[in-house]
Amino acid sequence: MKEPRKKLGCRVEIVDMLHSPARTRAVGELLIGQRGTVADVLRGGTLALVELDADWADLPGGVRRWPVQWDDLLICTIESGPDAPGSDYRLGLSGSGRDAIQHAVSTDTKNSLCGEEVYPLHFCGWSISFTPTTKRACAICVQVVREQATPDR
Repeated sequence: MKEPRKKLGCRVEIVDMLHSPARTRAVGELLIGQRGTVADVLRGGTLALVELDADWADLPGGVRRWPVQWDDLLICTIESGPDAPGSDYRLGLSGSGRDAIQHAVSTDTKNSLCGEEVYPLHFCGWSISFTPTTKRACAICVQVVREQATPDR
């Protein structure tokens, strides 16, 4: 990752535990899906020290800061602050393979914000959040999400 220090303070979500240190992977099932803030950069930029949002009593051993490899994180925002718009929507796909388009889908529906019928991606009882900044995000869904995030003034 180029210049990981620039990621200090960014909002992240732990989405995997394939590359993180063994001690973090040991409690990975409890950490996956947690959101937090990058508090520091460790091991020459290869790890992010993530301070989780959850109450310390709900975390393994009461520990709020965990070293996580960058490939195991979904970066929600580059600047510090609240999560990116769209985090309230789950990801749905239309098409297949490399031609799949990512759409924003409200909970318990099969239609995206743009009206396209999609199929959601479920993993172990939870869904992936829609991220409006990805390359394959539907332009209409992104526009609707951003309009909802910044209502008329």
